[in-house]
Amino acid sequence: MNLCTDQIAMLVAAPGQLVSVSYLAARPDASLMSAQAAGLTINHGLAEEILRLDPDLVISGTYTRRATVNMLRRLGRRVEEFAPANGFADIRENVRRMGELLGREGQAARLIAAFDAEAAALAAAPPGEGAPVLGSFGANSYTTGGGTLENEIVGAAGLRHLGEELAIEGMARLPLEALVLADPDYVLLWERSLDDPSRAADILRHPVLDARFGGERRVSADSRAWICGTPLTLEAVAKLRTDAGGGTSSLRETNR
Repeated sequence: MNLCTDQIAMLVAAPGQLVSVSYLAARPDASLMSAQAAGLTINHGLAEEILRLDPDLVISGTYTRRATVNMLRRLGRRVEEFAPANGFADIRENVRRMGELLGREGQAARLIAAFDAEAAALAAAPPGEGAPVLGSFGANSYTTGGGTLENEIVGAAGLRHLGEELAIEGMARLPLEALVLADPDYVLLWERSLDDPSRAADILRHPVLDARFGGERRVSADSRAWICGTPLTLEAVAKLRTDAGGGTSSLRETNR
């Protein structure tokens, strides 16, 4: 019933073990595993849909529809909830737990081993004082800082995260003026947000972003690899290392 747990379940489950995933897991613009969702029944998080399928186990996120989760439990259904991953350790734990719930401990162990091997191969030197700084900027001027999956992805790519540099914890709003004054080496914008016609995304089309953070200083990201903590998150690290990880803090000088 949750985009992120759906994808972990699809990675771990045996053929035929899953009967349904959320509609988001089947959307190519939202899920990295939309192709694997083909052939599965799609649900929209409604208790009536879930009950008709008569599952032995329902997997949800801690922020998945509370009314549905509570109703399913009142009706005697087993519901297991997963908290969002805030780092690579959480990804490993969620995969391990999914393997335990589905009786697929061996597959979970293989996924974790492959994740660790790929993470080690991608690992950049820990970002030191001279490492480039990347600032993320999203709809409604939101950014993230310490204690987030985004922050760990940025660090794994060998960059410092502006949010952490500004002592931001979790998610918070960062005024556009503060972003410009901080002058990070790179600014990361979500690909989907750039095409978002909503008023919340208007700030991402402000001309100062093109004027100050255009060209090589602009990094676009596929939100599908960032929003959910799964073994596929390493795709975000690999792309970020390619796009920005080889830069230096002098980049801001050469682009002015």
